[in-house]
Amino acid sequence: MPDTDILIVEDEQTVRSAIEAGLDVIGGFNVFAATDADEGFEYLKEKSPEILLLDLVMPVTDGMEFLRRMGSDPDCPRPGKVVLMTAMENPVPEDRLKDFGIDLILSKPFRLKELASAVGKEPPF
Repeated sequence: MPDTDILIVEDEQTVRSAIEAGLDVIGGFNVFAATDADEGFEYLKEKSPEILLLDLVMPVTDGMEFLRRMGSDPDCPRPGKVVLMTAMENPVPEDRLKDFGIDLILSKPFRLKELASAVGKEPPF
């Protein structure tokens, strides 16, 4: 079974590196990492990842604007799963997640077990 393509859009380098390391431990992913929304959008169009891990709070273009841009661009493929990452409590009401194109919210900080569950894998321990 081929590895799953996953895109991380996260502006904080330490968080991005921790997620990449976690996904490496979990295994089964080709990981692409973007430092901002513009770079993420390019990866999204170029790589068509199955899973998007998207930070909510980023400078210039935040996660919600990224989702609006993704939804309004007919040439942009939609990942099979969109996971919004945030330290904010209840940034989107649970009953409105699908309205915004979000499948799941992953609350920061999160553990490896929570990351594994968010990307549809069993933790390796």
